[in-house]
Amino acid sequence: MRTSISLALVGLVFAALPAAAQDMSPGDRAVGARRARELASCLAAQSAEMQRVTALLDAAERQRDTAPDPAARRDAEAAIEALLVRIQSVQRDAAECLRITVPGPRPTTVVLEPPADPAADAVAGTGGSLPAVEREARLSEHIVVVLAQQVDGRGRLDAGAVRGAFRGAVPSLDRCYEQHLDRGSIQAATLDLVFWLRGAGPAREVTIESSRFSDPEFERCVRTAAQQIRASAAPRGGDAQFSYRLRFGRS
Repeated sequence: MRTSISLALVGLVFAALPAAAQDMSPGDRAVGARRARELASCLAAQSAEMQRVTALLDAAERQRDTAPDPAARRDAEAAIEALLVRIQSVQRDAAECLRITVPGPRPTTVVLEPPADPAADAVAGTGGSLPAVEREARLSEHIVVVLAQQVDGRGRLDAGAVRGAFRGAVPSLDRCYEQHLDRGSIQAATLDLVFWLRGAGPAREVTIESSRFSDPEFERCVRTAAQQIRASAAPRGGDAQFSYRLRFGRS
């Protein structure tokens, strides 16, 4: 019976894992298991120390509140201060435990091809409104286009061609966000990725505007990833600047 339960639990674990989970090498799995044990041991040690110190803190507070002798109460107050300093030290040590990184399988990035969207291919409205490229379009597990539009330049490029050019950067953008998560952040936010298309080829003059992230390394990665935006044809009539407002976060 015990064996049957264990096998059932293993089955549940494998059912919860992404397909890429079995793509780790034996060496990677060994490193992951070793670091997981290191992390567990480190956290257990700090938890035990915190429990020991807080028990002493409780005793010191009882002495402060019940001791009839003023000297004993002063000793208790001094002990409380010393124990609080020790608790701060344990807290720092626990934070160091969390710096132990446990490698695991990375999810497979699935780039979703843009569906045909005649409405988006046309200029959104008239009378000076900006050409819309796409909006509320999911690019991958972690990335959604909130709004993409042409914001400057005399050139014109079909919205479908712009969307196709931008999809070339999606795998790299996805990796940027995965690395952002690996650094311990769970931040989900938006930023505006702005770039020029000056003829056929890669995006030029890539900048980030209105970023809600507080991770400069992530933003540098996004700017580098944007070099994968490549137009297969030049905009008609000149250069064109586009802005993609992207929302990053777990779906």
